[in-house]
Amino acid sequence: MTVLENEVMRAPAGAVIGAVTRWSQVPHAPLTDYTGKAAPLHAYPVFTYDDAINNRFAIWQGDIATLEVDVITNTSDETLTECNAVSERIMSTAGPDLKEEIITRAHECRTGEAVVTGGYSLRSRHVVHTVSPKYLAKYHSAAENSLHNCYKNVLHAAGELGARSLALCVVNTPRRNFPPDVAAHVALRTIRRYLEQNLAPHLVILTSNCGAELAPFTALAGLYFPRSALEAEAARWAVQPGGAAGEPIHPERRIRIIHNPHSHTTLAEKRVFPKRSATHPLASSVAGAHGGCHFMQNDRLLICLLSH
Repeated sequence: MTVLENEVMRAPAGAVIGAVTRWSQVPHAPLTDYTGKAAPLHAYPVFTYDDAINNRFAIWQGDIATLEVDVITNTSDETLTECNAVSERIMSTAGPDLKEEIITRAHECRTGEAVVTGGYSLRSRHVVHTVSPKYLAKYHSAAENSLHNCYKNVLHAAGELGARSLALCVVNTPRRNFPPDVAAHVALRTIRRYLEQNLAPHLVILTSNCGAELAPFTALAGLYFPRSALEAEAARWAVQPGGAAGEPIHPERRIRIIHNPHSHTTLAEKRVFPKRSATHPLASSVAGAHGGCHFMQNDRLLICLLSH
């Protein structure tokens, strides 16, 4: 994270955020009872019901540039000059001074990192800029981890600034090709873990001007911010726990080395590498392995990579 000071800061003029409905005040939809239909993914609720944390989180539809908060978030490219719905609105409302600062000071931000500038004519004191990764299914693990870093670094930047309130935009813009539900899981899990471990900012508002963009966040927020013990219990069937900071946890690849029954061996070698029958325990363990196996064959060995 890079923090860049600026002499021209405009303090918020009021407390319009008082009108933003906290998550704790949003009633949850009827819960689906999966008991007896499928086994839960977790033995106990991963994210417990905590009204104090729910009161520090909100989902709000509207123009992020109009919120009177201490810090707002801008999603951009590495030169901080990308044109998207969020950045254009922020740049337009902030006035020419923000763009001049970015150009004259040659501000840059790498993917997953955060840079802080002044808010100028915005109603926020600071703008935290971040760069979302592009999503490719082949490299989804790296993309999800980078997106997690975006939210984590923005949250920590706001905390280091001593912000009382932070407006978070949806970092992954449509051109980044993130599946909406995947991005929502990453963002919500990261915010929840941060609020559990930090006192500032006191309020985090996840915002977008587009209702469709917010829909997956609203639908999934109950998994990470349950509003009752029953909602926390119901989340055991769907929540993705992640790591201590909310980072994604991906299946590990394990290696199993087995004898290759199809190799051509000499009589002496057969004494060392006896042939396995189809009913041999080792053969059956491979046949019944979970998921697909990818085999790499040499003269007498198969290496089976199992994804769990």
